[in-house]
Amino acid sequence: MSALIGIAHCDGFALDAGATLREAMALMLQNRHGCAVLLEDDFPVGVITEGRILGALDEGAEHERGALEFASRPVISAMKDRPVEAAFDLIVTNSIRRLVLVDARGRFAGVVLQEDLFDFLEEDVYKVDLRVADLLGPNPQLGTLPPEAFTADALHLMRQRRIGSVVVTEAHRVVGILTEQDLLDEGFRHGRLEERIGDRMSSPVITVDAQASVTEVIALMKQRHIRRVVVTQEGRAYALLTDRDIFTHVKGNVARMLQIKLRHAREIMDLLPEAIIEIFDMPEQQTVHWMNRRSLDTFGAAMLERHPSRLFGDAWEQIHIRFEAEGVLEGFSCIIGERRYEFSGTQSVNINSRYLKLIGRDVSEHEAVKEELRREVREEARLRQEQEYLLLQQSRLASMGEMVSYIAHQWRQPLAQLGGIFMNLESAQAFGELDDAYLQERLTQGNAQIKFMSQTIDDFRRFFSPQRTDTVFDLRAPIEQAYNIVRGALTYHHIDVQLNLPQREARCEGVEGEFAQAMLNLFNNAREALVEHGGDTRRIRITLSEEGTGYLLRFCDNGGGIDPVVLPTLFEPHVSTKIEGTGIGLYMTHLIITQKMRGTITAHNDGEGACFEFRLPVSQ
Repeated sequence: MSALIGIAHCDGFALDAGATLREAMALMLQNRHGCAVLLEDDFPVGVITEGRILGALDEGAEHERGALEFASRPVISAMKDRPVEAAFDLIVTNSIRRLVLVDARGRFAGVVLQEDLFDFLEEDVYKVDLRVADLLGPNPQLGTLPPEAFTADALHLMRQRRIGSVVVTEAHRVVGILTEQDLLDEGFRHGRLEERIGDRMSSPVITVDAQASVTEVIALMKQRHIRRVVVTQEGRAYALLTDRDIFTHVKGNVARMLQIKLRHAREIMDLLPEAIIEIFDMPEQQTVHWMNRRSLDTFGAAMLERHPSRLFGDAWEQIHIRFEAEGVLEGFSCIIGERRYEFSGTQSVNINSRYLKLIGRDVSEHEAVKEELRREVREEARLRQEQEYLLLQQSRLASMGEMVSYIAHQWRQPLAQLGGIFMNLESAQAFGELDDAYLQERLTQGNAQIKFMSQTIDDFRRFFSPQRTDTVFDLRAPIEQAYNIVRGALTYHHIDVQLNLPQREARCEGVEGEFAQAMLNLFNNAREALVEHGGDTRRIRITLSEEGTGYLLRFCDNGGGIDPVVLPTLFEPHVSTKIEGTGIGLYMTHLIITQKMRGTITAHNDGEGACFEFRLPVSQ
């Protein structure tokens, strides 16, 4: 079963030990569960309930009296890591409706209510053929009052009978129910109990026949989130069935079912090929408590009821330290005799003890095989890196055919301007206007165009130079570098590019040239899609922003989007949406982002076109 803390209420139940009755009443009306835990320096020192507060009010206590004065002490508590089945015994034995949980130092950790345990009751625990009448006995007690009685009368009856609710009847017919919570609400608002019951009762009330099955009643209580139902017999109010009645009955059955399940579990563990060892672990005693058949055959029955160090030697101290620190043991390797074993295990806390369960397997014969596999994996990783590098180079070579057209686009405007400068010089010479100042001005303009063309060649050469070393770089630089490569071609095709890059550095780790290649692949795909789509407004929008502990890069176009049939396999090798495409570009882009830069890349259609999203970690 789960630990108690897994089903506990951790908020809304605690008050300072100096709280007043009024503050305790307000908290109970807020949490709707009729109790508050009083804490002193985070340690529970008392529990006050609806019944205790109503008793105090009935005796004339002022609302400003200290709640601790009327609280139950000492507090019935349990360690938060104990299994859920422990709560059944504690709640029934101590006749309480809630159990306070504490941590290892005794500090408040939460509250477990009776109704929280219903989900852990299995049908074989409370018998599917059991009837409600079987739980009530021959002469069940029932407190009833007519609607015209006063709430003060109800409180007196509750205290006299030691019950938590009164059934409201009229001519033996059930018309409502009045609970301690209803009285608490009235006492909190008015300070006294003087209303008629008919004005405060809950109606209609949930009733069940005495012959109904307990299974059906528990299901009803779970569904309606209630703690009690009125039992009728031949149409008349007969008894009140509470969750406490059910838990009192199933207490013994829970223990019996746990024993049966434990026996079945051990029978199954005897069939397993691994060695399983159960160790009783308490500060004053550590003993090998149980071993399955494989463990007995391997280590011998002489290890039973002996200290674990006899079996594990010096490794036992390390095993125990690991359990104390982490609560589990995973892949612990040790040598027993001349063989190497690998142990994993968990711990479980029963009502009065703790057990460590270890499962071990002989790995001696696998060590040599594992080392050979490690060597093969290293070699395969090396070969894969070489293959990925070759694929990257192939991707670059596939793009180089387009480089000539990119250079032509980049050079077209400066060449035209150089031609214009020469024509101006020729005209100035013909009309006698060519002086030193005019010549110098035109030479300066011509040199600027030649420098731009030379810079273009340098950009292309640098872009395709081999680089395989990881560095920390600014993401903005390779984005702008790739854009500069294709700027001329994009301008020629009237494609508007919106670059929204942050003002400060966006530092990331990887091979800067490979990331630039990834961006160039996206620019190429977007350009071809926009030219083919043929829209009047062609646009590429690139946005780089911080997101959590990393960066989000969005690369979107309005080129019509990606075929939905291709989209799920878009990043697989040799998948292409182009007739003569190689399918390498996006595969390499995905490889660079996910494996080389430890990021993620996704693609989707956003209505106008395709949108790629990169998520990249910040460089440490």
